[in-house]
Amino acid sequence: MLKQIETIQNADLSKFSTLKIGGKAKHIFFPKNKEEVCILIKESIDKGKEIHPIGIGSNTIFSDGILDKFFISTKNLKKINITKKNKDVLIEAEAGVSFKEIINIVKKYNLEGFENLSGIPASIGGAVAMNAGAFGSEIFDILEEVEWIDSEGNIHTSLKDEISFSYRKTQFQKEGFVYKAKLKLKKSDKDIPKIIKEHLLERNKKQPLNLPTTGSTYKNPEGNYAGYLLEQAGLKGYKINDIGFSEKHANFLVNYGNGQFKDLMRLLEYAEETIENIYKIKLEREIKIVK
Repeated sequence: MLKQIETIQNADLSKFSTLKIGGKAKHIFFPKNKEEVCILIKESIDKGKEIHPIGIGSNTIFSDGILDKFFISTKNLKKINITKKNKDVLIEAEAGVSFKEIINIVKKYNLEGFENLSGIPASIGGAVAMNAGAFGSEIFDILEEVEWIDSEGNIHTSLKDEISFSYRKTQFQKEGFVYKAKLKLKKSDKDIPKIIKEHLLERNKKQPLNLPTTGSTYKNPEGNYAGYLLEQAGLKGYKINDIGFSEKHANFLVNYGNGQFKDLMRLLEYAEETIENIYKIKLEREIKIVK
């Protein structure tokens, strides 16, 4: 059954992370529909392998060495369906649809509700799984329902109220493959393309988009900002060899060339220890380390 599914063997994982760090994957699978995802999940159970979805890779960092997991790329899951209902527009998007593709729809129909999320380097599957957000908004603000596949290969459709979620966290981080999401947006009287352009310009000023980087490294502690704490602790621009915290934004990791996983882990551990010692705050990672 696996032979029918597109596969890359001994894949370079650094190509699947925006930080450009990582070893090799024994296999990466590229399903083209939910039936193939179900096949992969059931095969993973039979083989006792851990499932790991791969999207754009902006918050995922892979360790060195050979990783023997069931890596499932969402690259071929790109179907979009648009339904108009009065002032509402429902966008049904499979897991591999990027935020850039959603932005194109939003600008075309002048839709309100997505503009604060417009600069996030994400695809729908990963964004829903981590409840991605920016500028005080998060994807669950506009989410209607999710079609997902459980760890036994069963397909479910859940309304937002039936899903466990909070700040940068959902039940899908522990179990379930997000296959498709339905977003609800409204036709707007505002100039949405102009607002999006302003958000993107703001991001370009503040974030190190000219180098391999992650999204936010740490979640914001309650009542505070991780970037502010890191900057006040003198970690803005601090690096170990070719891995460091950006000089533009202290909560963004940057690969200055030949970044190594061991240096990354040293950097994270040093930052977390420093912030805890100074502020008595335990930083929680927003990035995901896959070993």
